[in-house]
Amino acid sequence: MYEVEVWGIAVDPINQSPIVVLRNRENPREVLPIWIGPPEASGIMMVLNDMKFERPLTYELIKSLLSALGGEVERVEITDLKDGTFYATIYLRTPEGEVKEIDSRPSDAINIALRTGAPIYVADHVMEQSKVVIDEKFVLPNPDGSGEGKSEPQEEEQKSTPPPKGEKKKEEQDEEFKRWLENLKPEDFQKFGSSE
Repeated sequence: MYEVEVWGIAVDPINQSPIVVLRNRENPREVLPIWIGPPEASGIMMVLNDMKFERPLTYELIKSLLSALGGEVERVEITDLKDGTFYATIYLRTPEGEVKEIDSRPSDAINIALRTGAPIYVADHVMEQSKVVIDEKFVLPNPDGSGEGKSEPQEEEQKSTPPPKGEKKKEEQDEEFKRWLENLKPEDFQKFGSSE
């Protein structure tokens, strides 16, 4: 199993469909794009942009229901890819300690994992079959600060007060993601599957 993180949301240049891009935590050069629906993409973007709403939306409601019933999301896994469609499983621990496997679309599983803090994994055969290996020049250090650094030269930073550490890392990741998207060709988007 590969542990992954959500790197961002891209848009397919051919049909304008949203794509969630998952990045391998151990090797940030390996990413897994999965086509998802617009509502699910919006849900992911809300978490990535730390947006809050006065009333709970669907995924916040699911999180509240799980909490009220004493359930805990242990992890989610992207388990398979069949006929161009990805499959996922949510592993839910009951108050009695039993682990239930819940079949899910990857887009819903990812949304729930982001809100509950559960780790996201991808089965080995799915990652090996569908990953994209990005050019070394786009790789930043891993989120924990380890791993390889960016190999392209950095522009001189302005003398203003630097942003907080977490904010700066987010800006660098956003820039890295934009550069990666700019270098993709339309045919790159046609070889992957969907979450539907």
